[in-house]
Amino acid sequence: MKKFLTVLLLLCVFIGHSQYTSPFNQKTIDSDSSGSYSFIVSGHFYGDGTNNSRFPANSLLANLDWMNNSNASMLVCLGDLFKDISNDRPTYQSSFFDQLNMPLVNTVGNHDLSGTVYQDNYGETGFLFEVNQDIHLVIDTEQDNGDVSGAQMERLKTIREQVKTGEINNVFIYTHRTVWSDAYDEMDGLFLDNTQGLTATNFKDQVVPVLREISAYSEVFWFSGSLGTAPSSFFYFEDQENKFKIIGTAIRALPRDAVLKVNVNQGKVAFETHSLTHQELLPLESYSVDFWQTEVGVEPFNWKLIVYYMQVALTHRFFWYGVLFALFSTFFFFYIRKIWQKREFTKVR
Repeated sequence: MKKFLTVLLLLCVFIGHSQYTSPFNQKTIDSDSSGSYSFIVSGHFYGDGTNNSRFPANSLLANLDWMNNSNASMLVCLGDLFKDISNDRPTYQSSFFDQLNMPLVNTVGNHDLSGTVYQDNYGETGFLFEVNQDIHLVIDTEQDNGDVSGAQMERLKTIREQVKTGEINNVFIYTHRTVWSDAYDEMDGLFLDNTQGLTATNFKDQVVPVLREISAYSEVFWFSGSLGTAPSSFFYFEDQENKFKIIGTAIRALPRDAVLKVNVNQGKVAFETHSLTHQELLPLESYSVDFWQTEVGVEPFNWKLIVYYMQVALTHRFFWYGVLFALFSTFFFFYIRKIWQKREFTKVR
């Protein structure tokens, strides 16, 4: 009975989110019965750690006109929308959110969360909604160290039941972390520079079985946006056994910056890779495990920026939090040691 009520509640949640209105610019995705629409997806919109402007990545802002003229129904950010959410919101609002003529969806990353600032201003971090005959599921992988559990797992299981009606063409799943990377031996060593926990997630043991059941009825696409140091803004992998596709995409305010346009035509999905810096790109499927393993294109380290990196570190409040913690720990250690020595000296006397 309890399980039935849980499923019923989540079905109500699903219905309540059948139409998505962005909390960032209050624009709504308009659903229709044509079955055709498109959306743009990528991650890490703040760029990289050297961006202290409190604005999104320059490559992203430079392409606002292209995005607004793309006829896309929405823009999906795969996490790390902000670099410092506590301070960046006003400049993001005026320069990005207000200039975007489509709804923005965000899948929170570690940089998006600071206390309850995100939740207080933009609402829930895990949810789902429907566009035409497709389900879009946003998963907060900052919860539970990247595990998909609790209400988030129940949403996934709700989708499993929903697709059995035969009315859902595609299921698009969005996460920040590459929680799937530990499940495949061929990906070993490819995503070491990504946001991840100390241990493997429950993706292989608990998530994949549910995805396998969903893929028996609908196409399944899992997008993630934490690529770190990478040879490309794209990664593509097909789980042949379980019949779903994994896609990584993120920008870093670098020449390689690119976003993915997903076109859904009568339920069929096709991809367009779009460079933000006018570079030549391959089809998405070309950015495979083999490409990542053999491509030399690891981002070069600019030694001329060492002084700048030091300045950034020394002026960031987190650095000084660490210094204060270290000083306190050192003082506490010597204080305890002094008391202990005094106690031992008293015993000897």
